[in-house]
Amino acid sequence: MRDKLITILKHLCHQHDISVISTEMLAEAAHVPVETVTKTLGSAENYPALVAFEQPNVTRERILSAAMCVFAQKGWQKTSLDEIAAAAGMTKGAIYWHFRNKNDLFFALLDARLQRNTSPVPEEIKQAIIKGQTGEAMPSVADLFGAAWSRCSADRDWPRLYLEVMSHSRDPEMAQRLQTLYEYIWQMSTEFVKTMQAGGLTRNDIPPQTLAMLWCAIFDGVMLAAIANPELDVSQLAHEFIPILWQGLAPSSTQGENNES
Repeated sequence: MRDKLITILKHLCHQHDISVISTEMLAEAAHVPVETVTKTLGSAENYPALVAFEQPNVTRERILSAAMCVFAQKGWQKTSLDEIAAAAGMTKGAIYWHFRNKNDLFFALLDARLQRNTSPVPEEIKQAIIKGQTGEAMPSVADLFGAAWSRCSADRDWPRLYLEVMSHSRDPEMAQRLQTLYEYIWQMSTEFVKTMQAGGLTRNDIPPQTLAMLWCAIFDGVMLAAIANPELDVSQLAHEFIPILWQGLAPSSTQGENNES
């Protein structure tokens, strides 16, 4: 009966907006008592979620897109699921079908953003290695980081949203999820570093996990600087920072001799 009712509900959605489809309308179309519909599918508020379940990817993306728009306008803390549902043209029940709460929504957005921003990195490292083999290793590393920083800071609403959520890390659930997130980021970055070491783009006598955490710490600092300084050219910053890291911070022997004199 449930499959039959959902099929008829989907058919009605082609003729009417789902918000006007009532239990009585569905019962009449299915030629069954209203009580049967209510017992099988619940109230009409469940209908958007039931239809969404049949098109999970489309609906999920629609919810995430709406969430990002509302988060950008109002901030994470002040946004309610009701507002996200309204922006997506759904009921809150449809949101709950895909996400447990607002935290789930944010981390789903974060996962999508992370995948989008890191997917070009393996090919960029490959090209940097090729360029580095011609004697231009340091500029190729600067280009590599400049591209990654620019990609991640292009949408200025996102770093601000991320920083706002980070400020709630005292919440046990948020703290655990952020810890898990960083463990994943460090692991992924470690694999990137291993590839760079194997390709001669960076020293191979430093544990890759240590270098990965260093790169991630610098990245976090750059993103904070980009929030505070909207005109900051993070790509240019990479070309200023990487040579310093490349050469090290220790004074040269000549400089040491001059200081002693």
